[in-house]
Amino acid sequence: MGTGSKSSHASYAVGPTAAAEPDDVVAEAPAEPMSDEEVQAKADLLMAMDLMGELADPPFAIDPEDAVPTDPVERYDLFVGQVEQAQEAIEKLKEAGASDEEIEAHTKALKAQTLAYLNSLDEDDLREIAAAKGFEHPALVGLSGKGQHPLVHWLDPAYPSGIPSKEKIQAAALHRYQQLLAGETVGGMSLADLHELEGTEPPTSNGSWSATPEEAKAAGGALTGAINAYNHAAKYTAGGTQGEALQAMLAAEHKVATVDCPELGADLDKAKAHASLMVDHALTHNQLWATDVKPLVAQAVAAGELTETQANHLTPRQLVTLMRSTTPEAEANSLTELAAQRKQQLANLDAAYAAHSAVAPGDGEPLKLPPASAPGAPQAIAAWAKNAGELKDLQHEAHGWYSKSQQFLGDDPFAEHPGADAAKYVQPDGLTHDFNAWAKEQKLADLRAVAGEMGMENSAAATRAHVQQYIAASFNPKYDQQAIKDKVTAGAAKKEAAKAAKTAAPPPPKANGGLASDEGSQALSNKLAKSSTNSTSTQVSSAAKPVKAPKPGSFNANIQAMIAQVQQAKATSQDVPAYVDAKEVAGWTFGPGTKASTLGGTYAKTVHSAPDGSQWMFKADHNHGGALGHTEAAASHVLSLGGVPAVPVYHHKKADGTAGSIQPLLKDAKPFTSSPSQWTQSQVDAIVQSHVGSWFVGEHDGHQDNWLATPSGGLVQIDRGQAFKHFGLDKLSVDYAPSGGGGFTPIHQKLYQSALGGGLAKGVKINPSAAHPVIKKFESMPDAQLRSVLHTTAHEGAKAGVAWVPQMRSRAAKALKIPQSQVTHAQVASAFLDHAVERKNNLRQDFADFFVKQMGLPSGASLKHGGGS
Repeated sequence: MGTGSKSSHASYAVGPTAAAEPDDVVAEAPAEPMSDEEVQAKADLLMAMDLMGELADPPFAIDPEDAVPTDPVERYDLFVGQVEQAQEAIEKLKEAGASDEEIEAHTKALKAQTLAYLNSLDEDDLREIAAAKGFEHPALVGLSGKGQHPLVHWLDPAYPSGIPSKEKIQAAALHRYQQLLAGETVGGMSLADLHELEGTEPPTSNGSWSATPEEAKAAGGALTGAINAYNHAAKYTAGGTQGEALQAMLAAEHKVATVDCPELGADLDKAKAHASLMVDHALTHNQLWATDVKPLVAQAVAAGELTETQANHLTPRQLVTLMRSTTPEAEANSLTELAAQRKQQLANLDAAYAAHSAVAPGDGEPLKLPPASAPGAPQAIAAWAKNAGELKDLQHEAHGWYSKSQQFLGDDPFAEHPGADAAKYVQPDGLTHDFNAWAKEQKLADLRAVAGEMGMENSAAATRAHVQQYIAASFNPKYDQQAIKDKVTAGAAKKEAAKAAKTAAPPPPKANGGLASDEGSQALSNKLAKSSTNSTSTQVSSAAKPVKAPKPGSFNANIQAMIAQVQQAKATSQDVPAYVDAKEVAGWTFGPGTKASTLGGTYAKTVHSAPDGSQWMFKADHNHGGALGHTEAAASHVLSLGGVPAVPVYHHKKADGTAGSIQPLLKDAKPFTSSPSQWTQSQVDAIVQSHVGSWFVGEHDGHQDNWLATPSGGLVQIDRGQAFKHFGLDKLSVDYAPSGGGGFTPIHQKLYQSALGGGLAKGVKINPSAAHPVIKKFESMPDAQLRSVLHTTAHEGAKAGVAWVPQMRSRAAKALKIPQSQVTHAQVASAFLDHAVERKNNLRQDFADFFVKQMGLPSGASLKHGGGS
């Protein structure tokens, strides 16, 4: 499909931050079947994302009608259309029940793609588009040439046009234009230079009253006197006197702004601009009260210069700005829109308060909610709880301006809007107390029905406390609905695990799934053993008659190797502790701990008891304030997402404030001490798969002391504390070992060197195909998900100055074309995340090249095409 006017789909961009690579993938699909609405919304989103990509990097168009416009404004209009379509698709996904995590992932991917497009435009294109969209004097912003151009944010369709950050950019341009009018230079430009650059004519003297030069100068002098009088009144008086002085100053400014004196020529324009700047300064440095502007506002409303909506919904400073004749039209229009928005905001607040107060009258009275068991009650109670939260937000939004408005000056300022009275604000804790008192009299099953109406899919497994907190989370920010649902899920899983252990049932398959049962593996093994004896006589047990080993490379040998690999993965899977939600672990209380000098490693460690009695190891991070704890936790999470066995690690802070990481100890595990000549094929395959994960997270410390054999015969690498340490400098090479050789040689390097030297056991070899399932799992991880998992690691690491920061600072400086000294922590973190995404997306090509070029294994080339031999 082309990207011309024949199609219309789209979405959103990001705020003023450094450019990032677009995330072309949307979030992972949920395990549950999708509704038709969700399928259609995802299809619309994908199409919009694809079309946005075509606009950013246009393909060759066979049909000229399908060609992407070369005009930057036309192309931007098409792009905005796609942004809006994509945002609409995301909203539909949300309505269809997509999780908050999925919506966030889609939105982040969309932000990155939109920001990448806008940052790809050169300065001339940005100015041309901005001018076409109503920005006044775009050449007066972005003068420093440092960082992201301000017009990228101003043009960003992800943000509404009237938000303060965009208004500040326009205001900066208008202020600089006033400086030019006053005869100053800005960024080396004069007024004439600017208008020559814009291709426009400088303003001419066309005021509303004619004056001689002397009269014009007298008007200027009168303004100076009025400004001095206002400054004095604002400092030493209040009420009527200050209001009169303000009125006189604005009238004097208007007279200067509207004077027409051709004899003064360009000097008059400079004088007008200077006068406007003087009034700006006076207003900025003095407090404005609603009583000060009341007479002015009344006159303006009577004269038709202000509407009732404007007069009643703007603050004093905003009203003065709107009444000044020197205020740019764009700024005045923005204030008019703001007044209309606030009027609607109060209407919404009134409706929400009326509905809320009917149920929650306050003054110590109990809630008047219906019994939860009554017909239609779950829906009514859910609607009340959501309305209470919306009312709380509306009251908070109105709080900042309502008390400064003209409405507040009446005898009863809350007569029309009782919900705006601070005494009537929703008090989250007090309302939660009243709600809990009501809920105490309700049946748990009925409360679960209410929670289910509010999106708690697992309410059937929730306790009374969980359900009540989930409902109260609608209006009480101390509770988090997603965190509560996660707790319920974790608790249910824990109960199921305990039940399974109690009944000696086999454990359920883990996330690396699809593993055969012990019985199934044994049955297939026995069947192969029988067929390999070539016996047609009565079956004989293997204990009575030895089974001849199958010929290497034969069908039976390959099947037995597969069984061994399945059993190896199964053994590792069942011995490595399952991942527990990090929020749940953060709420656990660990014992005081004892020193663990026997565990080895660079950093001091202590062993603590978890609430369930299991033993956990805490590793302190004294040098980086806990940043390395975040790093090791993120690395273990990333590895587990790719199916690489990894002990779950969590960032943790002890009671004394010491930050670091904490992880469960592997029970009854032993050091993996054997030499390469003794390794089995399944162990070799496991090491290859682990190497893929190690390269992905930039971890090169996997020497033999950091490998353990689990009780069931599995194999797992521990201590990923050096993950990302050499990120951006490391190499995928059989010779690369930054921790040194000898006892610190990574085990995968020992494997590859032994294979090249013929040191592996007979029949055991390097299988490039073993890497494929891990690469495939990592590739399926959306870029947005990876950025989310590594977000804290990136930003905390950048602030703490961990080992990878200099390399990422250099990359950021090069990408942004600025000196390294000007690169911010956020830009360093962004470069880190960009490099992580780049490494993930290059895993297949990198390992195909590694196996072919360094290991001399031609079969490694098949990894490029989705598999291996």
